[in-house]
Amino acid sequence: MALPEGLFRPLEYPTSVTLRYVLGEVREHGTDREWWRKRFLTHVVGRYFERFPPAGRSRVVDREWDTLLLLDACRYDLFEAALGDHPLPGELSMRRSMASGTPGYLAANFAGGTFHDVVYVTANPYVSTELPAGTFHEVVPVWRDGWDDELATVPPETVAEAAREAAAEHPDKRLVVHFNQPHTPFIGEERIEGRGMANLRARAVGEGRATDARTPFERLGAGELDRETVWRAYRSNLERALPVVGSLLDEFGGLTAVTSDHGNALGERAWPFPIRVYGHPLGVLVPALIEVPWFTHSTGERRETRAEPPVATDTDPGERQVDEETRARLRDLGYAE
Repeated sequence: MALPEGLFRPLEYPTSVTLRYVLGEVREHGTDREWWRKRFLTHVVGRYFERFPPAGRSRVVDREWDTLLLLDACRYDLFEAALGDHPLPGELSMRRSMASGTPGYLAANFAGGTFHDVVYVTANPYVSTELPAGTFHEVVPVWRDGWDDELATVPPETVAEAAREAAAEHPDKRLVVHFNQPHTPFIGEERIEGRGMANLRARAVGEGRATDARTPFERLGAGELDRETVWRAYRSNLERALPVVGSLLDEFGGLTAVTSDHGNALGERAWPFPIRVYGHPLGVLVPALIEVPWFTHSTGERRETRAEPPVATDTDPGERQVDEETRARLRDLGYAE
């Protein structure tokens, strides 16, 4: 297959900076097969999808919902399989997300807009670092105060409790509830050691890097784990959150949608390239990463909402400052390229 002209255009950095960066990176990682895979996915596959994005993607902000329950990194077939053993009231369909990672998802759906009829309750720090203050009526950063050091993430029960408080305080607002699960770390009955969100949170609060350990998906790509083992733990992590999701479906009135920002790949190929994908590299828009659930449930009347000026919090200035300080560092962690 002939690749499009201009796909391999040079990086737009001064030559001296590029050479120093490239040589330093090759010296440090040159024998690491997974490092080379990530570079190829970023600089070749990602650029291909920039020019030729898949059809059928849709912004979540263009869909109807009163409450949006967002399961981070939940691919469609994982949700469908788990739903078979843990049924919830509602109807399931599949949609295509705009991005293969949370930063791209937030940018495609919310960047440059104002959603002052929305309260965003989030266990994911990216919501606080990637979007400017005033994007929503209020952001409730559960990742800051609800973090469980032992689990190295925010458990779904903590997120649900914050969502209940937000719903009670703001009955005239739409609600986004952003869970970390089934994103790593795996905290279900089946667990695998590996990097989860501890690094991301450490950067967001200015504490430095937490660990260099690989994620379970990276370990799968390195041949340290088999697909079945990772799939079981991935599914178990989702199953940890589903009872909590079910309780909110029963409690919240109006139209509630359960969806995800992106999926996770477990070795699927990045067609038209013969390279396998693991985890969720940014910009790699393969089906495993953009096909996500859209599960809807209605209870009672639709919520009447209204937009009001955003609520300023005393954490906003720090979050904006941290955002500028940490953006480049996140590239070292594999969350951004």
